[in-house]
Amino acid sequence: MKQIMMAVHLLILPAFLLVSCKHNDTPANDPTSKVSTFMLLTWNEAGLTAVHRSGALPPMAESRINAAVNIAMHDALNSIVPVYESYAYRAMAVSAANADAAVAQAAHDVLIFMLPPQKTFADSLLNISLASIADGTGKDSGIVLGKAAAAAMNTKRGKDGASVAQIPFISGTMPGQYRAAPPFDTGAAAGFVALAGWGGVQPFGLSAAAQYRPGAPYAVSSDAYAKDFAEIKKMGCMACPDRTADQTEIGRFWLENVPTSINRIAVTLINDKHLNAWQAARLLALVQMAQADANIACFDAKFFYKFWRPITAVRLAEGDGNASTIGDAAWNVLAPPTPPVPDYPSNHAADGGAGLEVVRRFFNTDNINFSATSTILPGVVRPFANLSQAAREISLSRIYVGYHFRMAVDSGEAMGKKVGQYLFENSLKPR
Repeated sequence: MKQIMMAVHLLILPAFLLVSCKHNDTPANDPTSKVSTFMLLTWNEAGLTAVHRSGALPPMAESRINAAVNIAMHDALNSIVPVYESYAYRAMAVSAANADAAVAQAAHDVLIFMLPPQKTFADSLLNISLASIADGTGKDSGIVLGKAAAAAMNTKRGKDGASVAQIPFISGTMPGQYRAAPPFDTGAAAGFVALAGWGGVQPFGLSAAAQYRPGAPYAVSSDAYAKDFAEIKKMGCMACPDRTADQTEIGRFWLENVPTSINRIAVTLINDKHLNAWQAARLLALVQMAQADANIACFDAKFFYKFWRPITAVRLAEGDGNASTIGDAAWNVLAPPTPPVPDYPSNHAADGGAGLEVVRRFFNTDNINFSATSTILPGVVRPFANLSQAAREISLSRIYVGYHFRMAVDSGEAMGKKVGQYLFENSLKPR
């Protein structure tokens, strides 16, 4: 099987997954110790690949798909050996089922349900995956189990509100109120706002989208707002002389969707820490669930407060009523365009806070040395001494790129950490 699956890796996976997946130090008689993470990580990466093949999906949609795929694999494994609580599929232990077959089938069926245009891609990988498993009752039982786990997931998430989240939005006209930023302010895209109803999507683990909604942002007339305004104006513009080369790199480095970034970090740690398949499945599922719920919670808050973006604030500052803000009608961000949703709070910061809080609690330490890479800046590697440092850098990147005021990233990161803590303490718990 290893030779066949390595061929699959070479076709669809980046180099960071080509590290051998050693078993952790579980007892020799523990059945989970006999199952490699290889198939799990193959299909985790297949989910990311399918999302990216689908075009520029926003992090909200990506995190939902990634969560569903990884949870289905988790549920399938825990229906073979019940180590952790399940999310959607709960059945009597099917100990004879082949774990790899169950994982591959579950991920495949959820993936084509979530992304029907990727069926050919997913079908091809499933054929290769199943061909690597010896025929027999174990394989057959695994396929049946995988189908059942996926069906439970698809039923649970099929009517979660994601398909009707693109709803109309009326822009504001007063200082501080969100209105479309370039290029969504003119032409065919005029007035476009992305997924204004995403805050109404059913959370994966939170009791409600507003569970950790932060307090209101500052008034545009306040000194605190003027301070953040001055910072973003001189640190977030396209050619800001006050922004250092490292800060510019940080801004660009973290432009990719954070669910992809944190998934990559989690996979690196799965390999480094030699997790078994059950542990790895739980970590990936919780990381993606937390980010999915952070996005839902963030959009609930964004469209509750409807605060304007820095590019709008700087360009219209002469009429904002604050004597301490000086406008610039030509001001632009480091990496146009500004995402077409309100500023407060930052879902980028919330994703980083939520995902890395899960990782911190999973390993019960913040002090993990690791390095991160980015598809936006290939070849650039950023090292971190701990998880909090990475979460903070993700948040600050949105200031350096010009997308968010500091209050938005601080509130987003804090909210994300609360979401991550809640998900870890209340979902997929050890049995």
